[in-house]
Amino acid sequence: MATVKPILRMFDHAKAIEFYVGWLGFNIDWEHEFEPGTTPKFMQVSLNDASFYLSEHHGDGSPGAHVNIENFTGLRQYHQQLNDKHYKYGRPGLEVPEWNQRSINMTVYDPFGNQLIFSEKE
Repeated sequence: MATVKPILRMFDHAKAIEFYVGWLGFNIDWEHEFEPGTTPKFMQVSLNDASFYLSEHHGDGSPGAHVNIENFTGLRQYHQQLNDKHYKYGRPGLEVPEWNQRSINMTVYDPFGNQLIFSEKE
């Protein structure tokens, strides 16, 4: 089975860590830099079965990408956990998409304009 991993553009490594690790709870699987303490950085992040790359490299990804994280288990609980953290740049809601009344979605926007849509079938 093939694996597809999008590359999302980031412009500030510390802000990406604050958002993806501090608020969303992703893990950093690995990071690459050409020399210690230098930029640009490139890393893989993951949460449950979802993983993708974040890159500061010019030409990697475009701001404003959309990523669907489907079949997310425990979305209602995860949603509550995120809102309980009172992150000052995000208070996502849950929505039932009109095209699929048997699922719920939660959309978050990262600091670089990328959109992550978490969905779970109910």
